[in-house]
Amino acid sequence: MIEARMTDLNYNEILMYLGHRGQEITPEIDTQIQKCIAEVRRYAAPRLVYRCLPVDKGSITGFPLEGDDIRQLLQNCDEAVLFAATLGADIEQTLMRHEVTDMADALILDACASVAVENVCDCFEEDVREMLSRENRYLTSRFSPGYGDLPLETQMQMCEMLNTSRRIGLTVTENYILLPRKSVTAVMGISDEPQKLRSRSCEDCGMFLNCMYRKKGIVCHE
Repeated sequence: MIEARMTDLNYNEILMYLGHRGQEITPEIDTQIQKCIAEVRRYAAPRLVYRCLPVDKGSITGFPLEGDDIRQLLQNCDEAVLFAATLGADIEQTLMRHEVTDMADALILDACASVAVENVCDCFEEDVREMLSRENRYLTSRFSPGYGDLPLETQMQMCEMLNTSRRIGLTVTENYILLPRKSVTAVMGISDEPQKLRSRSCEDCGMFLNCMYRKKGIVCHE
């Protein structure tokens, strides 16, 4: 059983979420960022749930997913991992409190929390890859609802399949938004053959739908 874990947050990724483009980071701003990093680490309670299902001809048995992109991802796979990860309700409440009392802190805290939930997903993916490597098995990149032509509505299906509400306190609104907001659902394929991994891009990021950086028309990657 793989447990949720979170490593040190990448400072540069936080700056990217904040729209930093090489401007000077003053000691005051750095102190504010470090304070928000510490707050995320204090209130984040990473949790995840996952399930392995058989795949046949690019489709997950008993859990059909719409779209050509997900079928292409799974075309050489015989299993798939469905998972959901969240930072928990305390982070959600902390973000909401700052949004009322201090918007500057709220923006930085939001960026730190976005990096944190991606960190949890990265750690889980790393742990699955390591486990599979001992069996000479291989993992695809992860793919989330809202990427490509995989409908956002799939969030609801995945959370029901994983029973996230009961197991990790993760629910989905009628508009298919995850609550707590700092949460991610995704699919990864498992194969006996090495898989070509997707290059890092906005579409490959779990925060694609609510990334402040992307909304400004810029990207956090080269």
